[in-house]
Amino acid sequence: MKRRAISSTLAIAGLLQVTAFAASPAHATDYLLGPQDRLRVKVYEWRPAQDKIVEWEGLNDEFMVGANGKVSLPLVGEIDAGGLTPSAVANAVGEALRNRMQLVQKPDTTVEVVQYRPFYITGDVMKPGEFPFRPGLTVLQAVALAGGEVRSIDFNARQREAIAARGELESLTLARTALLMRQARLKAEAANADSFSIPPELVHEGARSRDAYEQETLIFTTRRDAFRTQTNALKSLKSFLDKEGESLAGQLDTEARQSQLVQKELDGVASLVGKGLAAAPRQFALERTVAQLQGDRLRLETSILRARQEASRAEISLVELRSKREGEIAVELRETDQRLRELMNRRAVNEDLLQEAMTAGASGARRDAMRQGLTFTLVRAAAPGEAIVATESTAVGPGDMVKVTMPSPPPRDQAAGAATAAAGLIAAPPAPARAANRPDRAPVALN
Repeated sequence: MKRRAISSTLAIAGLLQVTAFAASPAHATDYLLGPQDRLRVKVYEWRPAQDKIVEWEGLNDEFMVGANGKVSLPLVGEIDAGGLTPSAVANAVGEALRNRMQLVQKPDTTVEVVQYRPFYITGDVMKPGEFPFRPGLTVLQAVALAGGEVRSIDFNARQREAIAARGELESLTLARTALLMRQARLKAEAANADSFSIPPELVHEGARSRDAYEQETLIFTTRRDAFRTQTNALKSLKSFLDKEGESLAGQLDTEARQSQLVQKELDGVASLVGKGLAAAPRQFALERTVAQLQGDRLRLETSILRARQEASRAEISLVELRSKREGEIAVELRETDQRLRELMNRRAVNEDLLQEAMTAGASGARRDAMRQGLTFTLVRAAAPGEAIVATESTAVGPGDMVKVTMPSPPPRDQAAGAATAAAGLIAAPPAPARAANRPDRAPVALN
């Protein structure tokens, strides 16, 4: 008994350590969740009667915070996550499960971030785009992730970037068409519809939309027909078993009436035998008939019970088939929605990259001498449209946009004059002060 108590105490202590580890400061206690954050949820329950910790497998999975700042969980529904820490979301999930399941104590719940929402960097860097956020990120580290500041960019490199961006956008457009068509098909399956139509946003895409529609229609028809075939087979089996039970019940009634008649005849013969008016073998034959009819009646009753049991099993199989199909459709629809949101984000970033590659001109190797004049502008995700002048040590948050700007190269004649002065021939004229490109709002310097 002491050994069981000690093992139970150790198990609870281990679970508390896991919970504390997931919510420790080193694991983003102060990190506030937002859209596109991918979370891993783990729920455990200590059951003293069984002396073990039970894992809630239906909830232990990865989920993404939606655009509305909520995360949708099975058995719980939507939970507010935007602007909250992972530990606060874990506490909310535990409370929701206790209320939903009417538990005495809320189950132990942990929430950890497995993939942070990205930040974005653009401007005069080698690899502009989106990058995964990590706690403690600074502007200098963000520039390093983007390959550092621009060293030398020529027109051919910009052309290659534009071609690559166009190819990526075309691939993303094809994937978007396929996902939207798949989403329409899954919604139709979830509603048990006989068919589905092309989504309105894909009506004008022509052959690409028609090809995707034909592929999804083939999948839709195949799955619908297979489900209907299985359903009809189970319904037919149940109907057959019900009729078999009714038939056996009718035979049982017939056996009962026949038993009554034979018993009545046996009573009469027994009376005659007692008076010496009939032979005893006749009585014995009737008694054997009565016993045989009673055995047949028991066998019929057993057959009726067996038929009803098989009919119940067929009904259960039918319910399980429908539940399994609904669950699979729900999971596929959730995965499709998540992939579609991620794809749309990637598409928006690639559109920006294409626009930048098309509008940027040749800069030449002279930019190498101007790295000391780099300026950083930070647009916070929490305050879109408000630009902030940042330094290399300014903290970058998830969803923020970092813009790196390099001073414009001097005019060609001024550069030639500077080169001549460097050779000691003439004095270089002073460079005109470059007008600051200020945003509409006055920038605020942050350290």
